[in-house]
Amino acid sequence: MTDEQSQPAVSGLGRRILLALGGIGVLIGGLLGFVVGANSAEMGEITVGGMVAVPITPAAMTLYGMAVVAVALAGLFGLISLASRFDTNAQ
Repeated sequence: MTDEQSQPAVSGLGRRILLALGGIGVLIGGLLGFVVGANSAEMGEITVGGMVAVPITPAAMTLYGMAVVAVALAGLFGLISLASRFDTNAQ
């Protein structure tokens, strides 16, 4: 057997990586929203959930794309955090 020692893990590194990836995802959602808004401006507006009318402009679609991705990722990260609290084998 060898006498190799593993290096200690950096506390919170995984969380920082996931937050960085989430931020990149939100930025990509905004970029795609801008592209959709710029190419679909003649449609006027869309109705979201039957309640809110969103105009199809590059700025509005950018904000909408960023908000949708942020809410989806926040929900997923919340579920991961909840599941990790109940992990009995975590180190």
